[in-house]
Amino acid sequence: MSLAVNYAKAAAASAWMATVGGRGEFSELLEKTAFVVPGDLDPAVCQALVDRMEACIADPAHPRIWRDGVGSDTRVMGFEQDIGELVRHFDIPGRIRAIDEYMGRRTRSWFLMGNRVVPKPDNKGSGGGLHRDSPFSHQVKCIWYLTDVTTSTGPFQFAPHSHRDLLRRRRTVPLGQTRFETYDQEVVEVHASAGSLLVCDTKCVHGGKPIEDGTRYAVTLYTLPTRQGAGDIFRKTGIDPTLAYVSNA
Repeated sequence: MSLAVNYAKAAAASAWMATVGGRGEFSELLEKTAFVVPGDLDPAVCQALVDRMEACIADPAHPRIWRDGVGSDTRVMGFEQDIGELVRHFDIPGRIRAIDEYMGRRTRSWFLMGNRVVPKPDNKGSGGGLHRDSPFSHQVKCIWYLTDVTTSTGPFQFAPHSHRDLLRRRRTVPLGQTRFETYDQEVVEVHASAGSLLVCDTKCVHGGKPIEDGTRYAVTLYTLPTRQGAGDIFRKTGIDPTLAYVSNA
């Protein structure tokens, strides 16, 4: 893709957020990039979700499991379909409303992703290393830590302000680039206790730090602007896209 096209897309995204988005409960993301809400989930709820996730992962017939190549990162796609009444603790309608106000658009489909990360040689961390979810469009993810997370247990990492001013920053964050083998700017680790909610604009450079010990459990809310969006993500991970139907808004 040409530099001129990338420049135009980056400029359009910035203009959209300045005139239509950047509002509501999550508006501080524009300045902070990410923030943490401690104690959003009760410890007993966290443990119940961990138990349910382990049951899903242990089931060889479960149809919505994805694993990375080294056996470190395991994901339960469409986890809301596996947890029954526990889903109410995430306040999905409230989170989606806040995301839509920040993004300036309406969510058309969504799903929860349950995530277990364990130490394995050569693991790259959850997400497979530092990346951006989109090189142009702002995105929001809500991530709930179900276990205490420290520097050795695979914390979420992000580069502050790397979701903003991409035209000015294009020498350090090239326009259109989504994956980063090396990144020499500041990266912050998010350490937090079980039950904490992390909210991040994942247009920023981010990723899970490679895990060194313990087991990290988390749940992530994905929201998509199209009805087929959830299914498209399922398809990319090799999972039948029709299994996302429960989540369609």
